[in-house]
Amino acid sequence: MQHQERALQLAKVGTGTMIDFSGDWKNELGSVMHLVQSADILNGTYTSNVSGTGEVTIGDLKGYVDGDLISFVVHWRDFQAITSWVGQIESGASGQVIKTLWQMTKKVAVGEEWASINAGSDIFNRV
Repeated sequence: MQHQERALQLAKVGTGTMIDFSGDWKNELGSVMHLVQSADILNGTYTSNVSGTGEVTIGDLKGYVDGDLISFVVHWRDFQAITSWVGQIESGASGQVIKTLWQMTKKVAVGEEWASINAGSDIFNRV
């Protein structure tokens, strides 16, 4: 496994041309994130159609952008859980999409810490 700081040696120097991520984005599960961008800072909400209760749940979103790169964290209002996403925006024939990887941590019993982390991917389409 590569340490994050060593991986940073592979990153491009400088920052990218600003892209506006503001607006609503929907993933493959129908969940919607609403982004408000101010310079390179993101704020917003994430409304998930998938939760432990089977109900829609909302989280508060904070993040950053750098050119076509995006990173954001959601603190869920109804659950003791935090999810973070990192990814990149792409433009294609069907419009703009954000391709991401995510990790979620949730409360577990002492000694079960590795079970607290779930991971996956999401693709968001601009609504």
